[in-house]
Amino acid sequence: MTYTEKVINYIINSKAESLPREVVEHTKILILDTIGCAIGGYCTKLGKQIADFATTFKGTAEATVVADGRKASLPLTCWANSSLANILDMDDVFAGTAHQANCLIPTGLAVGESRRSSGLEVIHSIILGFEIGSRIGLYAWPSPAKARTYFPSTWQVFDAVTVTGKLLGLNERQLYDAFGLAGTVAPLPIDMQKFVERPMGFSKNPFGWTTFTGVFWTLMAEKGIEGTAHILDGEAGFWAIMGSDRCIFEKLVSDLGEKYYILETKFKPYPLCTWGHSSLDAFKKIIEENKINPFDIELIKIKTIKRAVDFLSNPKIETIFDAQFSLPHGISMLALSKKPGPEWMSEENIIHNNEAKLIANKVIMEVDPEAEKIFFEERGLAIPSIVEVETSKGKIYREKVMYSKGSPNNPFSAEEIKEKFRILASSIYGDKKVLNIIELVQSLDELKDISQLVNLLKGL
Repeated sequence: MTYTEKVINYIINSKAESLPREVVEHTKILILDTIGCAIGGYCTKLGKQIADFATTFKGTAEATVVADGRKASLPLTCWANSSLANILDMDDVFAGTAHQANCLIPTGLAVGESRRSSGLEVIHSIILGFEIGSRIGLYAWPSPAKARTYFPSTWQVFDAVTVTGKLLGLNERQLYDAFGLAGTVAPLPIDMQKFVERPMGFSKNPFGWTTFTGVFWTLMAEKGIEGTAHILDGEAGFWAIMGSDRCIFEKLVSDLGEKYYILETKFKPYPLCTWGHSSLDAFKKIIEENKINPFDIELIKIKTIKRAVDFLSNPKIETIFDAQFSLPHGISMLALSKKPGPEWMSEENIIHNNEAKLIANKVIMEVDPEAEKIFFEERGLAIPSIVEVETSKGKIYREKVMYSKGSPNNPFSAEEIKEKFRILASSIYGDKKVLNIIELVQSLDELKDISQLVNLLKGL
């Protein structure tokens, strides 16, 4: 049996009743967090454009666009909701670099709605997608020399295939073909240097297209279309297709059903690339504990990992995506007590806020070799940062953070995730509806039809 066949076999034979309770509960929190991120994303100008585009095409109205309420075809709904979930860059992180929930949850909700799946069936498919996707990412994880290449939006295509295939009830041959089809045409990876060139555009958010690709080709496989043989195996397997320089085949099936990578999810408190979160935590602690007036700040010095310095140090902002890859902007938002979420991404704050620009230009960043070493040793779970703030009175405050808030080593509580959801969802919904959504997600594994949740997400 090839590794591809072993993966397919595991998905087909996995039963919801075998899932550990801890994993199910964690997944419900991940679902709530991702829905909140999608609602927050919808509140932006770009979010409205995405919803309008998805519902323009006159196909079968199979599933609902989150917060908007209109329906579109299944692949386009998944594209829209996946894109919305990543607009603010507040969605989950795995292994210090990869987003997965923005694909898994929108796919589970949309396919589940179209098939009237139960809440537990949707949860089960999402867990399977996370576990299979994570292992495909890890089996093909590149060497540090290749680290500038951004891969997650490539292998994430299998997240969508797994969720869709499980909810559609595909047989072994159909799911095998779905893997072969989607894996052959997965979106290309991109060098981070090109990725962050100003002005950054919508290509920063490739996840919707990755999700669309996985869903579309799984639907094709359901109709009997044949895919590439043994897509994950051999010298020309998916690891080579995506441009990695090494692979470990055993990682594809290692500890399946025993170790759950979904429990290593990092939740994000800020709408900023995860590589800057430790620095934000350190800066936040300094200014809050010492009650520092933002206009008394003379200099902010940050020592952290190389990729944060290379890709997040630019204070120049023209687009919403520039802001998500600008640690100086995040620092300025915290200094000015702006609420993390759509407010950080508003045109007022990214374009017209001169006070924010003044603070951002006081940030200096440099590489800390020790932080870089720890980052790779801990596979992205630790992102060490040392922050120094110098004031106009000559005082210097220093703080070091190893694990940013929301990481498995410094986790959010369930209540903190709910509060994040309340903040994001209150941009559209009243308090009562927000509470109803939270309560329904908490009992999602008991829900007979996932459409009950989806119907609650239809705007006002």
